[in-house]
Amino acid sequence: MLILILKRLLAAIPVMLVVATVVFLLLRLAPGDPARIIAGDMASEQTVAEIRNDMGLDQPLATQYVLAMGALLRGDLGASILSKEPVSKLIGQRLGPTLALALCAILVTVASAVPLGVMAAWWHGRMIDRLTLAVTTLAFSIPAFVVGYLLILLFSVKLGWLPVQGYASVTQGFGVFVYHMALPTITLAVVFIALITRITRASMLDVLGEDFVRTARAKGVSERYVLYRHALRNAAVPIVTVVGLALTTMISGVVVTETIFNIPGVGRLIVDAVMARDYPVVQGTILFFSFVYVFINLAIDLAYVLLDPRIRY
Repeated sequence: MLILILKRLLAAIPVMLVVATVVFLLLRLAPGDPARIIAGDMASEQTVAEIRNDMGLDQPLATQYVLAMGALLRGDLGASILSKEPVSKLIGQRLGPTLALALCAILVTVASAVPLGVMAAWWHGRMIDRLTLAVTTLAFSIPAFVVGYLLILLFSVKLGWLPVQGYASVTQGFGVFVYHMALPTITLAVVFIALITRITRASMLDVLGEDFVRTARAKGVSERYVLYRHALRNAAVPIVTVVGLALTTMISGVVVTETIFNIPGVGRLIVDAVMARDYPVVQGTILFFSFVYVFINLAIDLAYVLLDPRIRY
């Protein structure tokens, strides 16, 4: 197990380096001058040049790259151009809402999708199975921002049950937290519920046709025991894989959802930084998301070993 972890961590180093290089080049090639944005439209060229010099933007691109990569190797993500705060501090301040949203979304997704997929497989070919397939196909086809605005229109504007935007932490009360997180959680979870439901259904159908399931039924084992103890357990590997992939895909969904509902998380931070051409913040947040992606994939690899003893590392 330790060897597996070390191998995956070593393999993640070049991945992070490539991501950092691509982000660095894209930000430098993007239109817009951060020095001009900071100075304002009425600033003189001399003022803009002084700001550009302080930021190191007047140096050759290769020099900027070497300095940026050296800082990353030291664990320094830099400081925000606008607020002068360390990027790591800004991410830490915004991490709570993002983690809360992602955790709520994945809990709702798993709690809804797995039972729906099992039920659809159990009633294969019947009305409930067809209805599940139709609804999940529709849900998988609708973009997250469309789902968000439709939920706002229905539950906030028309019915007035839930707030349009905002965030409240658990420390302010669990009821208040759920009140504010309900719509963002559903918005982020809908597409993943559809995906995992279909994967669970397909995986369960494959397992239910195996010989050991027929043998268990022939021995008089109860259908519920066969379904959950034998079938679901053996269908767990592809389901866990898709759940892990859903977690990584939620990274982009968090950005959209936090923007729609004005949640002060890391996703909102990166949107604001892109609009302001705040290079260090954009680069730092993207590297943070990349690290999360690598960590989740490592967790999936470990889950394979735990769920399937036949896998060797």
